[in-house]
Parts: sequence; structure tokens; C-alpha cells
Amino acid sequence: MDNTIELELRDFLFAGGILFLFTAGAFAVRFLAFPFFIRLSQKLSRPNIELIQRSFQKPIFFLILLLGVYFCLTLLPFELLKSGAIPELLKKLCTVGSILLLTWGFFSSCQVVPRFIHGFGMKFDFGTGKALVNFITRLCQAVVVLISATMVLGAIGYDINGVLAGLGLGGLTFALAGQDLAGNFFGGLVIVAEQPMEIGDWISTPDVEGSVEDITLRSTKIRTLDGALTIVPNSKLTSTPITNWTRMNMRLCQFKLGLLYSTPKEVLTVVMEDIRTLLKENPAVNEDTVQVRLLDFAPSSIDITVIYYTKCTAIKDYRAAKEEINLQIMGILEQRGAQLAYPSQSIYFSTPLKNN
Repeated sequence: MDNTIELELRDFLFAGGILFLFTAGAFAVRFLAFPFFIRLSQKLSRPNIELIQRSFQKPIFFLILLLGVYFCLTLLPFELLKSGAIPELLKKLCTVGSILLLTWGFFSSCQVVPRFIHGFGMKFDFGTGKALVNFITRLCQAVVVLISATMVLGAIGYDINGVLAGLGLGGLTFALAGQDLAGNFFGGLVIVAEQPMEIGDWISTPDVEGSVEDITLRSTKIRTLDGALTIVPNSKLTSTPITNWTRMNMRLCQFKLGLLYSTPKEVLTVVMEDIRTLLKENPAVNEDTVQVRLLDFAPSSIDITVIYYTKCTAIKDYRAAKEEINLQIMGILEQRGAQLAYPSQSIYFSTPLKNN
């Protein structure tokens, strides 16, 4: 009896010692080993290696703790832990937990993949846009999750041969929840390959207009002018015309000045010449695009058409330049004594009206 108690006590102490060693090792790895190698990577200017190390710092810590708990439980002197289905269940739980923790590390370290693509992109012209970076990152993360799910299914006893056999193009279609999602996925590939837009660009389509916030595997997120977030499927976005206002090299400004019919011809000529000179001397205006012409005679005004393009395309800069030019044109009109007309009608009576 005493020998049995002594053996059980020895097993408890041994199991506790194993758990202690694994716990101490986990803390040593996380707070000593990883920080040392991270600082070493920083000194050697290896940001990619540093990112991978940071991605696995916490997963490895919890993985060592998980293994310590597993070995501790298998060493405890309980008959329940050594007989029946309990040992197999503990093994499966430990295996699944290990897979999930490693998936966590690989999922986080996928952030380093686009950096390598950038390096090759300069040579093979893959493009280096932010949308491409995000898309490749999510694609790699999706592959990691898919592989992890397959391994988890195998660890808990499912037959993964059928899953592996279905990883062809048709199998991938079903894995992405049908043909619609597959179309959105390939639509996203088209977007990042042709790059009709980049994150931050202001675009307009027949259905939506706004700033591109994100491009995912399935959809594109667009923030409209009123602040609403619109999510457009990639397949729909690639099948409609897209106008990218951000990529304009010039921005059009066109309007009409309606002057009174009583304005002398000489004044009209001087006003047009002054406006033409003003626009050509403005650094924000493309000089070759300036047009100031008397083209129309409206019912109540003589219309001078003003057309020019600004070099700045950002909406704030464009509006600021346009405001400055409009104020200067008002100054020219005041200086030359020209007055803007307003809609009016003259009514003539065949019989003079009698005054009472």
C-alpha cells in the first residue's frame, strides 16, 4: 500500500516537473530567445525574418505550453487517463491544437509574402500597388486556412483523400461556395492584374461612385461621398465601365459668362483678352488648353465660353484653384465695367397702358 502511494506520488511529482519544465521553456523562448533573435534581425537589417519571428512568437509559446499539459496529463497516475478512449481523445486534441497554433503563425507570417513578390515584381512587372499586396496576402492566408482545415479533418479521423482529390479547378469552385464566388475571385485577379484602380483612388461606375477602401478576394469596398460603405462583387465591377478620376493628368473646367447686351464690343474684346492672359499666367492652369471665346447669343445675354484644364487633379486643389480664378475674373469684370446679365424678358403692349 505504501509502495503504491509512493509510486503515485512519484508520478505526480514527475508529471508536475514535466509541466514546470515546459512552462519555463515556453517563457524562456518567448521572453528571451525570440527577443534576442528579433534584435539580431534588426541589427542585420532583415525585416522579413523579423516579421516571421514576431508572427510565431506567441503561437510557439502556447504550443510549448500545450505540449507540456499533454505530457503532464499522460503521466498522471489515473486509470481513466490510461484506459478507454481518453488517451486517443487527448492525442487528437493536442494534434488539433498544435495545427491551429501553427496555422496562427503561418497566417500572420503571410504578411511577408507580398514583400518577396514586390522584389520580383520590379523584374517581371507584376505591379507593386497596395491592392495587389492585400490581394496576395489574403490569397496566401486562404491557402494556409485551407491546408489547415484539411489537416484538422485528417487529425480527427476524416478521410481526406476525397478532399485532396477535389482540389482541382472544379473542387476549388465548390470550396469557394459556388460559381458566383469563384467568379468574384477571378474578378479580383483581373482587378489586381490590370490595376484599373488602386486603394485610395476615386472611381465611378454606372452604379456607385466613391473612394476605394479595400479589394478582397470576393469584393471591393467603396466609400461613397455621403460616407456610406458600398461593397461591390468583383465579378460585377469587372464587367462594368470604371472611370478613375484620380488618374487624370488634367482636370477640365468649363463655364459661360453671360454679359449684358448693352456691353460695348470693345469692352467684350478687352475682357476676353484679360481672362485669356489671366489663365495662361496662372501656374495651376495648363496654358495650351486655355480657350476664351464669344460663341453664343443667349436670349438675355452675350455668352463668353471659358474652357481650361488645371494641372492639379485632386478635388481639393482643383476647387481651390477654380475659386481663385473665379474671384480674379470678377475683378476683371469690375475693372472693365462689364456687368453679368440675369434672365429677363421685355413685354411690349400694342396699346399703351393708361395710368389711373
